[in-house]
Amino acid sequence: MPKLKVVVPDEEPAGELRAEELRLLEAMLFASAEPLDEKSLAERLPQNIDVHAALLRLEEDYATRGVNLVRIGGKWTFRTATDLSWLLS
Repeated sequence: MPKLKVVVPDEEPAGELRAEELRLLEAMLFASAEPLDEKSLAERLPQNIDVHAALLRLEEDYATRGVNLVRIGGKWTFRTATDLSWLLS
């Protein structure tokens, strides 16, 4: 008989990024006046969060938005989407 996997609706599979984890990271990046490196972000987040994977996920999520999550010199920050830079000129 095949084994069945029980999934509790409120839980996500191990290794998956939870929305709350992304929210925490997003809030820190948004509130910071300066770009933040992964180490600084990791120090402020619960230990079980894969900060690198979360940043890549947010980068992808924001790729088509008015602001993009970008990496500059090894640090992460939000910037106006380059195709909308004319709005700020």
